[in-house]
Amino acid sequence: MLCAVVGLACRRPARARTPPADAGTVVTVYVAPKAVDRLMGRLTGFAASHQWALSVRTDSAALAEADLVVAESAGVLVGRLRSGSPAAAQARQLADAVLK
Repeated sequence: MLCAVVGLACRRPARARTPPADAGTVVTVYVAPKAVDRLMGRLTGFAASHQWALSVRTDSAALAEADLVVAESAGVLVGRLRSGSPAAAQARQLADAVLK
């Protein structure tokens, strides 16, 4: 019985999943107030699956600062990426996944 216990203690620990290279990235998204309920679940789900921090804002000041701006145009949600954004690649992926 002692051998079995010692054998268990010698096993290698399970490897943790290696986080993506961009894990921890903060993506700031401005969402038009009318669209927040429609998008919040999709935004947070996609960001969580990539281990990104997500800042969703609805204030007008965020229009100039957000990596991704999501607005409604004739009932259709459209996204606009901020040029020069440090999280532009992540914002593009987020827009592609969420605004289909």
